[in-house]
Amino acid sequence: MRFLLPILLFSILHFPSTAQPIDEYIDLQLHPCMHLTYKFFEPGLTFFDEANPPKLSHKHLLDNICYANYFKGNKGSRILCVGALTKELIGSPKRARRIILSQIDHVNNFVAENPDDFAVARSPQELRDLVHYTKKTIFVHCIEGGRNLVNSQEDAQFWADRGVAFITLIHLVDWKYGGSGIRPGFATHLLNFGALFRREEKRGLKDKGRQAIIWLANAGVMTDITHMSDQTRKDVLAFMEEKGIPPISTHDFFKPIHNNPRGMEEEDILNVYRNNGFISLAASGVATKAYRPRADYKAKIEALDSYCNGSIDSYKFTYLSVKDFIESNVSAIYGDSVKLENMTEAQKVNLCIGFETDFNGWLDHHIPRYGPEGCYPIVSGVAYEAVDTLGLAHPGLMESHWRLLENEGVDLAPVRRSSEKFAQLWEQFIANKGKIN
Repeated sequence: MRFLLPILLFSILHFPSTAQPIDEYIDLQLHPCMHLTYKFFEPGLTFFDEANPPKLSHKHLLDNICYANYFKGNKGSRILCVGALTKELIGSPKRARRIILSQIDHVNNFVAENPDDFAVARSPQELRDLVHYTKKTIFVHCIEGGRNLVNSQEDAQFWADRGVAFITLIHLVDWKYGGSGIRPGFATHLLNFGALFRREEKRGLKDKGRQAIIWLANAGVMTDITHMSDQTRKDVLAFMEEKGIPPISTHDFFKPIHNNPRGMEEEDILNVYRNNGFISLAASGVATKAYRPRADYKAKIEALDSYCNGSIDSYKFTYLSVKDFIESNVSAIYGDSVKLENMTEAQKVNLCIGFETDFNGWLDHHIPRYGPEGCYPIVSGVAYEAVDTLGLAHPGLMESHWRLLENEGVDLAPVRRSSEKFAQLWEQFIANKGKIN
């Protein structure tokens, strides 16, 4: 018996956990290192005094609330994809690389200083092992916006060597890769001003974008199609299907509800899943407010018994609508012989729907449903979830977010399955390194 413990420890450390599925909440993009790109933000991944916590509010525009306290032991999003960003109009490849590296180093140094509670997964196998053999909060490196970062195969490999799992190729401005999806609003139009004078059909995928997707795939790095213009997205989906490269979309929207260039058309969503990819939705009720919705979805919203616009209700309605659309079109994705009721749990992983919070200091998140800033008064004696009275005020409230939805009968299995699908795709990309022509 005295030899049993060493044998067990050896097995844990030396036999990989590939066969064990992951079933965790994974936040597919947030930005706690924004202060390294924009110096006016307070530093992220710092601890506040627990005896004097900051005041919480869903209104945190220009306020980086990515405190490390909220990430520690966070069951609502145990895996965090930390997106490094450059400045939108950066012109120097060397400076762009330096800014991204500073953010990757910041996360790595934070983990080195807090190894009991945090870890970085630089490969899918490390991700699996950390999930199954530790209780740590796990960071995964990613990059939002590839401008001047992917100019060669060597560039792509450079990021792969640093554990970057995916790159959101296009961000808020058109570039040599293709067009950016411009959401409604003065600021987004001003930032991408030149695009307003180009017809949509002229804002498709460029040769440099095609090459970047191939370079990334050959380095084992996934391409995130979020933020692309309608034409660029369609071109990218066709190109990735031709090359057998699965796409992911970490935080775009559903065009029948969100009728703007960031909304994905139904056929585009089906094409993502047909090509072995998956989509993810913004978790914020503010971000998922309906915008010029199609008549049938507008009628559905109006028919709801209760609906607090901009609260968790907006996310709930979007998620359930997308879930119903995907599950109702299983045959359109996999063929007439495949029925949802006959799919195994392993097969249903391919129907996952991820989420991302995009905590970054630039955005507010969903409003509370109850209280002075919500839609309904607080009733004395009623026990409310924190997310119902505070809104989504910080990343640590995601556990309350999911618990509230579960209590309201929402099936969250597709959300949790996204962590396994993410790991599978990462493994697939690494297995196919160097094979894409």
